[in-house]
Amino acid sequence: MAKGTKEGVENIMKNVNKELDESVTDNDSKSYSLRKRPRVDYNENRISKRQEQDEYTSPTPSSPKVHSLPMDNPSTSNPFIEEEGEDYPIIINDIPDELSFKDEDSIDDLKIREINVSRLFRQYQNESIKIAKTGGLFVESNVHEILSLSSIFLLNSGSHSKTMIDIFSSSLLDDIYQQANPPQQIELYTECELKLRKVIKKAIKESRSSATKFLLTELTNDQMLNENFGSMILECLKKLPTAKIKNEPSETTLITNYLDHIMREMLHDPDKHIVEWPNTEINESKAKKLQGIRSKQPDFTVSIIHQLQLNGVIFVGEVSPPSEKNNVYKNCNDLIRVGVFMKDCLDSSIELGADIKILGFQCVDYTVEFYMMDLVRGMYIMINIGKVTIPASLREVSNFVDDLEILLAIRKVFQESFNIFFDKLCNPSSSSTKMKFKRDTLGTPKFRKLVNKTHNCHRSCPFWFGRF
Repeated sequence: MAKGTKEGVENIMKNVNKELDESVTDNDSKSYSLRKRPRVDYNENRISKRQEQDEYTSPTPSSPKVHSLPMDNPSTSNPFIEEEGEDYPIIINDIPDELSFKDEDSIDDLKIREINVSRLFRQYQNESIKIAKTGGLFVESNVHEILSLSSIFLLNSGSHSKTMIDIFSSSLLDDIYQQANPPQQIELYTECELKLRKVIKKAIKESRSSATKFLLTELTNDQMLNENFGSMILECLKKLPTAKIKNEPSETTLITNYLDHIMREMLHDPDKHIVEWPNTEINESKAKKLQGIRSKQPDFTVSIIHQLQLNGVIFVGEVSPPSEKNNVYKNCNDLIRVGVFMKDCLDSSIELGADIKILGFQCVDYTVEFYMMDLVRGMYIMINIGKVTIPASLREVSNFVDDLEILLAIRKVFQESFNIFFDKLCNPSSSSTKMKFKRDTLGTPKFRKLVNKTHNCHRSCPFWFGRF
C-alpha cells in the first residue's frame, strides 16, 4: 500500500473515532444511557414456558399470572376472531347474590309419580349456585350445573352428574327422560335397506361407477328409496374413499368431505329451510351477547326461509375434528354452547307464538350426538335423542345404514317443528302459552366468555370426552 494512501486511511479512522466519542459525550449530557443486556435464567424460562403450554396443568386461582410478550392484537382488525381472556383460570363463580330459585310448590309444577320434578329442579339450581359461590363451576366437570343456571335441564342417559343423582335419583332421571322422549315408531323400509346394502356391496366389490349408475336408476324409479335417504347414500358413493384415509382431517375437511352431505340430505330444502355453516352470529344469540364481548357463533344452523329471507333458526350444531377428541374442555364447552344456542332459538320461537322443539347436535371426531329441547313448566329440557357415526369410507357405509332410522326420527321432529314455525310466520298470532314459563339465560361475564384456561383432562367428566 502506498504511504500516502496509508496515512489517508489513518486520518479517516481518527476522525470517525473522534465523532463517536463526541456522540457518546453528547448522549451522556442528555441523560441517555444504553440498555444493558439483561441476565436471563434460561432454565427457569424453559420451565415457565413448559408450564404455560401444558394443557393438562391446572393452575390454581392463586397462581401468578404469566404475561405474554406484547404483540399486535389480531381481533382489532379481524371481526371474526373472538377476544381471548386473560391467562388465569376463569370458572363460573361470579353469581349475583340475589340469584336464587324458590324452593316451594307451585300449581304449574311438573309432577311424575307424584314427585314434584319442578321443585327438585329448583333445588338442583340452588345447589349449583352454592357450588359456584364456594368452589366454582368448571366446564369440564359441571356441564349440567352450568346449564341449569339458565334453566336448561340436560338429560343424557348414563351421563348424569353426581349432584343430579343426589337430588333426583337415577331412576327418576330415567323416568323424566323417557317422558320427554317417547319412542319413535320409525323403521327403514326393508326393501329400501336391501337395495342400499346391495349398492354398497357393488361399490366395494365391483366399481364405484357401476354402483352409482345402479343407484341412480333405482332412485329414478323408486320414490320410497328417495324418502329413505337413498340420495344420502348416493352422496357417500360420490365423496368417500374406498378405505379410510389414515391422516386425521381438519375441522373444515371433516365438515366438507364427511358431515355436510349427511346434514344436507337430511335437512336441506332450498325453497323452505337451508343448511348453513356460518361465520357470523345467529340473530337469536346476537341480541343476547354481552356488551364488548363477542359471542361464539355455532358451526352449523338450519334457517327457515320466508318472504325470501331467513327468519329463524331451528337447528344448531358444533363440530370438533379428530385432533380435538381428547380436548375435554373444548368438547364440554361446545356442549354448553349448543344448549345455550338451542335455548335462544326456542325463546325466539315462543315469542313468535310457535310451540316447537329445537334440535341440535355435537360432532366429535366422526361421532354425532343429537339433542332435542322443549320448554316444560319453566324447565328447558334438553335430551339426547340419538348417536350416529358418520362414515369415513365406503367400507363404513354399510354400518351407517343401521343408523338411518335415527336420522329418519330426527327428520320427523324437524319437519313438525318447521311446519309449526312456518305457519306462524305466515299467520302471525299472539305469543305462545309457554311465554309465562320462559326463563332468563345467565348473563354474567364469565358465563358469557366460557373460556376456562384450566384445561384439565383429569377432572371428572360425566360425558367421558377424550376417553374413547
